[in-house]
Amino acid sequence: MVKPERDLEAVRRQAADWLARLRSDARTPGDEAGFKAWLERSEDHRTTFDALTSTWELAGALRHDPHIAASRPRQPARLARRAVLAGVGVSAVGLGWLALAPEVYATGVGETRTLHLDDGSSVLLDADSRLSVRIDGRQRRAGLDKGRAFFRAARDPARPFVVAAEGREIVGDGGDAFGVSVLSQTVSVVAVEGQVLVMTPGQPSGRIAASAGQRVVATGQGPARRETADVQSATAWRFGQAVFDDQTLAEALAEMNRYSRRRIVLSDPALESLRISGVYKAGDNEAFARSVATLLDLDVRANGAGLLIEPRTGA
Repeated sequence: MVKPERDLEAVRRQAADWLARLRSDARTPGDEAGFKAWLERSEDHRTTFDALTSTWELAGALRHDPHIAASRPRQPARLARRAVLAGVGVSAVGLGWLALAPEVYATGVGETRTLHLDDGSSVLLDADSRLSVRIDGRQRRAGLDKGRAFFRAARDPARPFVVAAEGREIVGDGGDAFGVSVLSQTVSVVAVEGQVLVMTPGQPSGRIAASAGQRVVATGQGPARRETADVQSATAWRFGQAVFDDQTLAEALAEMNRYSRRRIVLSDPALESLRISGVYKAGDNEAFARSVATLLDLDVRANGAGLLIEPRTGA
């Protein structure tokens, strides 16, 4: 028998109350005895409290991560009840987020879109991208299925801003600005302002915090790594630019073809490994193709509605 949602909501709120009381400086032996009695009354009580505790610890990890603790003033140990309640909504699947239809936004080739969310946050969605967003009184959550997005999360300590991407979760602690990309099964997170936490649900030991000027990259199920980022280059797409720094021609073409229906293709797979650097105007594939042909001693010609790059005749 499926329990009514109102009953489950009541249990979640009770669990949040107990978590706040147990973590309070004013906790008493009576609180501990009352909690134990409440916990033993129902399996729902036990499983809900366990889920809430795990979720809150992950959502609050930004405030305790050693990589960013030095840059923030120490917070008091007491947890506000509304902040604890926010932990109820951070875990999407476990608390039924997928059952609530989110808003879905998608862009086509060469199209970008700016979203102004109900909580005051904003999102710039890159070309050929798909994003779902769910914001309510308990949670702020987005899911980036593909492409790229740049988030400016409005400050709200009670509701961390969470972005899910390829099995990872990116948590903003309020007032943060960061970019997230899902390209070729690789998730890349660039912190531009503030700090963000990148983690895999169920693996708290693998979380990585990134401060402004850092990037976290994860491919497939492999471990994530943190590195110094050139923020200007990593977010140049916001200003209509494509920046390449010794990248393969195959990677560069994949990027440029996101912004123009006049697609560039290579006549020979052997050309894919050639390297290219430079700053180009996103969407101007003809100028890019002719520049590449000059730099790499190749030819370029029209190929139906697109462009073909091939070895120079007689080379």
